[in-house]
Amino acid sequence: MHRYRRLIAYVLRERRSLLLILALTAGSALAAALQPWPLKILFDWALGGLAPPPPLRPWLAAVGAVGAPGRMIGVAAAAALAVFALQSALDAGLTWAWSAAGQRMVYSLAADLFRRLQRLSLLFHSRRSVGDSLSRLTGDAWCLHTVADGLLIGPLNNLFTLATLGAVAWRLDPAMAALSVGMAPVLGATAFWFGRRLKRRGAASREAQSRLVSFVHQTMTSLPVVSAFGAEWRNRRQFGRLAASTTAAAQRQTVLRGAYGLVNGLITAAGAALLIYVGGRRVLEHALPLGSLLVLLGYLRSLQGAAQGLMGIYGTLKSVEASVDRVIEVLDCPEEVREPERPTPLPIPARGHVRLENVTFGYEPGRPVLRNVDLEARPGETLALVGSTGAGKSTLASLIPRLYDPWQGRVLFDGVDARDVRLAELRAGVALVLQDPFLLPLTAAENIAYGRPGAPGAQIVAAAEAAGADEFIRQLPAGYDTVIGERGATLSGGQRQRLAIARALLKDAPVLVLDEPTAALDPGTEALVMAAVRRLMRGRTTFLIAHRLSTARRADRIAVLEDGRIEAVGTHAELIAAGGAYRRLHEAQFAPGTRGTTDG
Repeated sequence: MHRYRRLIAYVLRERRSLLLILALTAGSALAAALQPWPLKILFDWALGGLAPPPPLRPWLAAVGAVGAPGRMIGVAAAAALAVFALQSALDAGLTWAWSAAGQRMVYSLAADLFRRLQRLSLLFHSRRSVGDSLSRLTGDAWCLHTVADGLLIGPLNNLFTLATLGAVAWRLDPAMAALSVGMAPVLGATAFWFGRRLKRRGAASREAQSRLVSFVHQTMTSLPVVSAFGAEWRNRRQFGRLAASTTAAAQRQTVLRGAYGLVNGLITAAGAALLIYVGGRRVLEHALPLGSLLVLLGYLRSLQGAAQGLMGIYGTLKSVEASVDRVIEVLDCPEEVREPERPTPLPIPARGHVRLENVTFGYEPGRPVLRNVDLEARPGETLALVGSTGAGKSTLASLIPRLYDPWQGRVLFDGVDARDVRLAELRAGVALVLQDPFLLPLTAAENIAYGRPGAPGAQIVAAAEAAGADEFIRQLPAGYDTVIGERGATLSGGQRQRLAIARALLKDAPVLVLDEPTAALDPGTEALVMAAVRRLMRGRTTFLIAHRLSTARRADRIAVLEDGRIEAVGTHAELIAAGGAYRRLHEAQFAPGTRGTTDG
């Protein structure tokens, strides 16, 4: 039940709405109790000649219905219309109140899931597809609606119905009232038997849907590669297989739900048949008025439905338990990068002094990527990180803005352990320009100001001018108000990089991480971007991940990583003279017949 207690907390946030729902539920139950009574008026008091109960006689006398069967028939018709109108109004109000409150609950949960997914580390997201996270956010979050209905709203409605109708039925005929709800234990047993199977089918259906959503997301985010390699037909076949699997899982779940409904219907029908038989015999024996039998028959479905609803809570919750588990998994997932309980502020003004002390880190337990790394970047210094592919350059750089925390050792900013600094404050001090600049489908101005929302337009333009981006931005259809395509697809590689550089310039952070922003550019575009990069680096502590040693040699110092360790640190000349890995990389890149590059 722990998982449901977590979700019920979201329901209780709607206390005012719940009170309104409670009042409407009570009113609806009372109206349901009145619904078959016009039949009793018609058959017992109007046609059967029986006297109405004393409390009602003054009211009926006022309209001239006492002793007047014709008037009594009119009263029965008017009562039927009034009860129907009252029941409809109360049900409409209840539907509106529950729909509004239910959606607010769901979106409150979805907001917490979204906030949580953003806070979870990149390790969490690297183990799950984006489609799976989207499925949890947009699909599984609706399990709260079912849980709230199954644990609170539904049971309240059913209890009111049982209490109201049961009390009236008991006054009419205790034996028949007991018979009306006698099938409840049988209905409960079927709910228990089907519940476990519904959970398994529900889990299989949600997993199949998640795989389909993940595949669609993966395909749509890599359309250029799909088109270039002519993979459309393969993707269509794969989509067909996944869709067929999803459909089959949904069909199996639907069939089981149908079987559950059929069994319950048969039990309810058997109960109705028994009540008709026993009640008919009692009417023939003059032990029960015909109108009372009709009232009891009218109550039968409502009473059994309420009893079935209470006994079927287990089955209802089991059918969404898989979605509940997927939601709770995100809410309860431990944050690998946590906010400090007692944060330490960074010194003001920040100097940008970064030091790694005995840092070891990896993405999987027992497989470290960095081993006992000691490295220092002095304020205003440019420190290049070089090494072969997989040496740990990008991993080391990702520890600086605390995208991950080291297994052992620490990262210091101006002498303060990064884990003791509020994440927002720490990351405000670091700007990143990556090989893939990750532009968003926002306007050019909004992309530049992404690190400083609300920055004045003049500062945005100044940053774009310093990055060499102002000219091409003004040539866009709406200038700075032009919406950039998904991941910057409407721009060239050089234009995307200059926008990313403008974004970093506007952020004006003391520490800069450059992950080879010119690696995929042609020489002409590279020259434009490098001019902007040099302006960006000025006065900042810069970590430059360099695949091209021609870029690294411009740095103040170079750190050489080999198999996750710092092999050497020094200037270009010092490292060439010392030999080792740097000299081998240099010889490989600048040997006769090469173009001075590496795939890093």
